[in-house]
Amino acid sequence: MIMERKRNDDCIVLPVFYDVDPSQVGRQTGSFAAAFVEHEKSFNEEKERVSGWRIALKEVADLAGMVLGDGYEAQFVQSIVEKVSKKLDQKMFHLPLHFIGRDPLVNYINSWLEDGSHDAAITILYGIGGVGKTTIAKSVFNQNIHKFEGKSFLSNFRSKDIVCLQRQLLSDILKKTVDEINDEDEGILKIKDALCCRRTLIVLDDVDKRDQFNKIIGMQNWLCKGSKIIVTTRNKGMFSGNDIQWVRCKVEPLDDEKSLEIFSWNAFRQANPVDGFVEDSWRIVHHCNGLPLALGVIGSSLSGKGREIWESALQQMEVFPNFEVQKVLRISYDFLDGDYPKNLFLDIACFFNGMNVDDAVRILDGLDKGARFGIDNLIDRCLVEINTSDQRLWMHQLVRDMGREIARQESPKCQRIWRHKDAFTVLKGTTDAEKLRGLTIDMHALMEDNFAEVVCTDSMVRRKRRRLNFFQQWLSDFFDGGKLQTGETSLFPILSTDAFRKMPDVKFLQLNYTKFYGSFEHFPKNLIWLCWHGFSLRSIPNHVCLGKLVVLDLSRSCLVDVWKGKPFLPKLKILDLRHSHNLIRTPDFWGLPALEKLILEDCIRLVQIHESIGDLQRLLFLNLRNCTSLVELPEEMSRLNSLQELVLDGCSNLDGLNMELEHHQGRSSLQSDGIVASTSYFTSLPLKLFFPSRFSARKMFRFTSFSLPRSLRRLDLSGTPIRFLPKSIKDLGLLRGLYLRNCKMLEALPELPSHLILLDVSFCYSVQRVSNLTGGTVADGCDQLVEFQDGMKQESIQKFDSHMFRIMETVSAQIQPSRFQITFIDGIFNVAVFVFDEDEMLRGFYEEEEEDKWVIQNEFVDNFSFKISSPGTHRICGFNLFTRSCMTSGYSHNDPFYIEIRNNTSGRSLLCTRYKREYDVKFQSLLHMKLRFGGPTFDNGDDVSISVLPHDPTIQIRTIGVQWLHEEEGKDDDFIQSKDEVNY
Repeated sequence: MIMERKRNDDCIVLPVFYDVDPSQVGRQTGSFAAAFVEHEKSFNEEKERVSGWRIALKEVADLAGMVLGDGYEAQFVQSIVEKVSKKLDQKMFHLPLHFIGRDPLVNYINSWLEDGSHDAAITILYGIGGVGKTTIAKSVFNQNIHKFEGKSFLSNFRSKDIVCLQRQLLSDILKKTVDEINDEDEGILKIKDALCCRRTLIVLDDVDKRDQFNKIIGMQNWLCKGSKIIVTTRNKGMFSGNDIQWVRCKVEPLDDEKSLEIFSWNAFRQANPVDGFVEDSWRIVHHCNGLPLALGVIGSSLSGKGREIWESALQQMEVFPNFEVQKVLRISYDFLDGDYPKNLFLDIACFFNGMNVDDAVRILDGLDKGARFGIDNLIDRCLVEINTSDQRLWMHQLVRDMGREIARQESPKCQRIWRHKDAFTVLKGTTDAEKLRGLTIDMHALMEDNFAEVVCTDSMVRRKRRRLNFFQQWLSDFFDGGKLQTGETSLFPILSTDAFRKMPDVKFLQLNYTKFYGSFEHFPKNLIWLCWHGFSLRSIPNHVCLGKLVVLDLSRSCLVDVWKGKPFLPKLKILDLRHSHNLIRTPDFWGLPALEKLILEDCIRLVQIHESIGDLQRLLFLNLRNCTSLVELPEEMSRLNSLQELVLDGCSNLDGLNMELEHHQGRSSLQSDGIVASTSYFTSLPLKLFFPSRFSARKMFRFTSFSLPRSLRRLDLSGTPIRFLPKSIKDLGLLRGLYLRNCKMLEALPELPSHLILLDVSFCYSVQRVSNLTGGTVADGCDQLVEFQDGMKQESIQKFDSHMFRIMETVSAQIQPSRFQITFIDGIFNVAVFVFDEDEMLRGFYEEEEEDKWVIQNEFVDNFSFKISSPGTHRICGFNLFTRSCMTSGYSHNDPFYIEIRNNTSGRSLLCTRYKREYDVKFQSLLHMKLRFGGPTFDNGDDVSISVLPHDPTIQIRTIGVQWLHEEEGKDDDFIQSKDEVNY
């Protein structure tokens, strides 16, 4: 049995010859000869069996076994143990006793390791320090080392000498000590020879630079087929090129539930907090923000401690980050190359975390060019992210705290002040600020930080009277004799402008809801960013010099006029005056030649836009949302040749304006030949199109219109009283997004630009006709819509797809209409139905008489394969696809994922695109889709597989099922002639 197992499974056999000569075993002499004589008598009818024993013993004798001979038994046993250990080479790693929340990712990597056909031989595990990359790699290594001929785990890669790492790798792979490597080049050649003939598993832990990787692994073609490499890193940019094939897995922080469990095991030795510590435990969990290292370190430090220690630790945690955690996180900062990326990181941590990335780049480029490239480098280093939903910079809270702590320690060299209390001290004038680089203060936040409950309105700050005396006394003591305004409308101290004398070179200044008395002649002249929400003056003083300013944010100000006269701000790119409810008119824009963004949202008393706006030749973005007093736009706006986005949403009083496209000399046509939309589709079509008897008509409204510039890429007219768009809108060749939500008087749309990507006509109750669409259209609540797409009428729609209508008729009585997503893609109707209540089932898709037509897998894991066995006599024209899904908290709701339906017989695939909504933690869906001409086809007997792309542990499909649809007899129009791929 043993030797048979060795032949079949290539197992290791180590013979131990105890008081016997190996030659006697091989030749079957001595006692073995006598034994076989007896065996042949006993097994007279099973001579082949005895013969097999003889062969096995001969093979055993030929192996290099261990012979006791004349040696000591104790030493012999020890040598056996040592040799077995070396043969097995079970280099197992210790894992935390409670390794929580990582099973989906570990299982995915295990599956990848077992997939010998996978083209990619390298997996990259990347993420911030302390998130658990190394622990995941150790878990995977422990579970798979017995499956590979060679294996090696190189820990703490970045901190070790390359030659030492080469020696360790060769020693692990060759299972013998390797010392004879003199330099890196010699090591590379020896590694190449060792890897080319062995199926190996190698883990490179904490790699920082690509050249380190190259000197260990070299080229991917060195690897023997089936070899796998796992790399953990904080620098995902190492493998951004196309020279190797790799799988990239981001290790996300844990969700709150798993975080609390890890913290509890470390702090309480159980899965949940003990009574009396629940609230404090949640505070710590939110502070750690899913970082396993921090949860373990802080939890262990508080284990067994009493209430007083916990309270003290919580207070300290808010001010000084945990040293052990910061030491690990700081490694990423220390390995940044040079002062520029380090200063960039510290500036973002202290001032710009949460800001739109383009706005931050504009500010930081005001200091040194190349900020976008620098931010990309920080992203590669897992120090910064860009939120995909709103394009804002984001740092993990503990990474941000690490940056701020570094800035605090370096303050004598370059001051960055972000703590409101420290900023107040500086503005009070008692602290040296000559080396101040940036300062941020928010008086609202300062009050909250000092135990005042604040309710903020546009012109007033109120709080509970029982705390008024305490806070007034605190401010008075802190301000040390300065003016303190404590009337009904304000509780803020009024500071002296003399504080600005002591900060001559400050670059970033945020002074939200602060008030100053005195002259502003010494206001900083080198400012690049000034953010002053709640600015209390009626206009900016004339002698304030802002010649280097790039961004001016005076949101929620008391401005009536921005400034008197015509100041010259040659570098100003963003002027943000949103929610300035007293602003009556815009400034003269003559002195703002570089302005790119002008935000006047919710300036409800704004009645005049200065005609000089037409001179802003670099203006890209103009936001006039909810400027309800605005009744006209200046004709000069048509000269805004660079304007890409115009937002007029909620300008409900725009009236009597001339809406036509201005034709400029040399710009009669802006059609772009380089971009062609691949598909056209409707999303969220109204159910009235399909069931008109269930809906009643709404009343029609009157209209208004206005003028347009020609360079727009995005136009938002939502909520305005327009009735129609000009026919010439089709000449807006750069327009990509047109938003007309809530335009209740809009009746019809003309021909639209051919490159339009998104059209939103939701709740345009009077719209009856939409024609000539080339982009995606959202049409929620358009109850009057009866004609679209070149005259297709609702009568023909209802006869167009009988399969779809059977689904809708069955389900519409049970599911709310808002849960339907009806799409029209290149002449084909598709419908998706979503259910977000686990207790509500998608009945109607599982009709008893059709249940046997479904192919269902209730425990879907990675892949579902089957052969089409369809009783239909007509060809397959489409399918219904049912899924029951779960998304974990690490999933970004804007990221797409795909359900791939692959015909393995033909080798062609069809992708169904899905997007997770914010509330889709668990949901069911059913997609009805028709096949199209030129796309993948499916026939009876084909081998089919269904999988989810990309492979992401945060996407969990619990159940999946497919029902094939056949053409109805005498009908050929279900199979539509179109050449594009199917997506929904």
